[in-house]
Amino acid sequence: MLLLCSRVTRILNKVTRDELSVQNIITSKQMKGLKIYIATCFLMLAINTASQAIKTDTIYSASLPEVTVSASRTQSGISDLPQSVSIITSAEIMVSPYNNVEDIVRNIPGLYNFRHSSLHTNGIISPIEMRGVGKNRVLILIDGVPQNTNFNNSIAWVAWGHIPKDAIERIEIIRGAASALYGSEGLGGAINIITKKPIDGRNNSLTAKAGNASTFMGNGFYSQKRKNLSFMVSGGYEKSDGFYMLEIPEEFNTLRHREKGQLFGKLIYEVSEKSKLGLSALYFSQDAGQGRTFFHQNLQLDQYTLDYSHLFNGFKLEGIAFLNRANKTAYQDNASDNFTSLFRKENFRNIYHTGVDIQGSLLKWQNLKIVLGGAYNQAYLNYNEEYSGSDRDGGAKGKQQIYSPFLLIDLKLFNDKIFANLGIRYDNIQTSEGRNWDTQASAGKPPYDNEYDGVQRESFSPKMGLSWRPAPRTTLRTSIGKGFRAPGLFELYKVHVRQGGTFYREANPLLYPEQIVSWDIGAGHTFMADVFLGVTYYQSAAKNYIGDRLINAAPFAQGTGIRYEYMLDNISEVKIHGIEMETRWRPAEYLTVKGNYTYNISRVEKDDQDQSLRGNYLPNNPRHKIHLGLNYSNPEIINVFLGMNAFARIFFDNENTLEKERYNTLDMSVSRTYADKFTVFVNAENILNNKYPIFLSPSAGNTIAPGTIVMGGIKYEF
Repeated sequence: MLLLCSRVTRILNKVTRDELSVQNIITSKQMKGLKIYIATCFLMLAINTASQAIKTDTIYSASLPEVTVSASRTQSGISDLPQSVSIITSAEIMVSPYNNVEDIVRNIPGLYNFRHSSLHTNGIISPIEMRGVGKNRVLILIDGVPQNTNFNNSIAWVAWGHIPKDAIERIEIIRGAASALYGSEGLGGAINIITKKPIDGRNNSLTAKAGNASTFMGNGFYSQKRKNLSFMVSGGYEKSDGFYMLEIPEEFNTLRHREKGQLFGKLIYEVSEKSKLGLSALYFSQDAGQGRTFFHQNLQLDQYTLDYSHLFNGFKLEGIAFLNRANKTAYQDNASDNFTSLFRKENFRNIYHTGVDIQGSLLKWQNLKIVLGGAYNQAYLNYNEEYSGSDRDGGAKGKQQIYSPFLLIDLKLFNDKIFANLGIRYDNIQTSEGRNWDTQASAGKPPYDNEYDGVQRESFSPKMGLSWRPAPRTTLRTSIGKGFRAPGLFELYKVHVRQGGTFYREANPLLYPEQIVSWDIGAGHTFMADVFLGVTYYQSAAKNYIGDRLINAAPFAQGTGIRYEYMLDNISEVKIHGIEMETRWRPAEYLTVKGNYTYNISRVEKDDQDQSLRGNYLPNNPRHKIHLGLNYSNPEIINVFLGMNAFARIFFDNENTLEKERYNTLDMSVSRTYADKFTVFVNAENILNNKYPIFLSPSAGNTIAPGTIVMGGIKYEF
């Protein structure tokens, strides 16, 4: 394992040193050598393991968990599905050294998290990218309820720490366009966080943690079931001084502190053997520092979900109604006095996202499933600016409604050897009540008060897939689908001003949805029931990517610099292709070894704003991503998780002038349980203390990872 890690790192280093230019990356001998070497490593590992398995008396399965609900909206076996799906189990989540979902999923093939959770937030950028589609284009769900559709686009942030880790049963990841299943945001794929259901009896725990940066955490979990009524609640509190996360801090820089609280509860009532009614609620509060005294954010979320299911004779009816609400205040400092005073507060008050999702599943025939349903989503933007020492008033409002009927069909043929699925979803997107205003001239612009007519857009999202199992341990599969992302209310109606007015971006209420067509083809085989090897090739073509169109550049404030005026527009087309390889091996009862490699190319095919960008790579997309993991879990002795991630060839700007050739991280967790009640643990992230860049900027300075983070604690179960 360690020799493989070392060899792969040396190969990556050689590739990034020797490649002469971006243009020759695909044809370079080093790139070809890397592909061949990694493929050979996986193949030799599989052959060696298969031969060893013959010599053992006991064979342990290395297969993934068998059932997923996210990839088809009904229970389906993973080995049947044509789509690329990964599941992170509850056991894997609990032994992970990470506390937030954005870090837990970083080890999955095809996924890349380009920020560290200690950064808390970075404006309007969501940190997860999947299969190279670019930022803000992966759908996040909790129990099927969307978290970052127009609701969170309007406040421009996903609160990744808002669901307690103890409350998560599993995380299901669908790679590839997922809009036929869930609608907007699913260009690159979807991540569905499935929460725990109470089990018979009681299940309670208390956890205390402490670590560097004066970080303290406390968590509690309570679950109980009696007859037909069950209840679960989980919550926690965290406080940390945080980190500087700068190469050279200035006098005005402060630690990126944080203080947050979270509470999640679920109540399930079994009306009968065939009917269930559930109610869940979530509250999250965070105060996050962003590196300066008057530059920080307060965020409060509260979410409520009501769900019902009833099983008839061969037919299942399911429905979800939800309300997501947010209040957020972003404090902005004054650049003209070296960031030593408050300039304004940006308030997002009572931002709502409400929705209903109803589906009926026909399960009468063993080899045929039909799901017919519809969804309705409604989001509101209510944004207001308060200026320090002034009666100036600015803001934006808007409303968006999406109506979405959908149909999904799963079909098994030839004694379950062939599995086919089809699906289509139609989304009718209506935006209305758009308005933005500012009572004072700003950035060379006069006061304004604009009201906009309503606009209607639509999107058809088909998908189809086919898998074939020529042998019990072999699966061949292919799929194709379309994804889209509706422009958010934040993008449609909010005028965005930054950097003392030198950056001024107009709203654009006429934006079209972003679109993507993706297909993949892959194969998986399990050798001697204890080694799995899989490979997938994927390709995507995206259009109408939303970006900043430069409409004016002129001297600002009587010659003291240049004011750049932009407008959001559909300006880019992108071509993507890549390869995902993964292997899982369980050589012994308590030991699991995993590895995966992703090679991704995301290029600008066309950019109406700047033709010179054609052929450039999308920022924040590593060319190479490698994960190697080892998990030893023996309750009688010790539990150990060790994970290594390596990344190479990452650009940080559209022009491809800011680049990080490579970086790697090594993470570990160690735990031991005593008397079946007390678990003592130590978690360590970035053991090698690699302060790799998160953002590179020649003007604002580089943002870097905080280095090694160590947390120790104890968990008491009763």
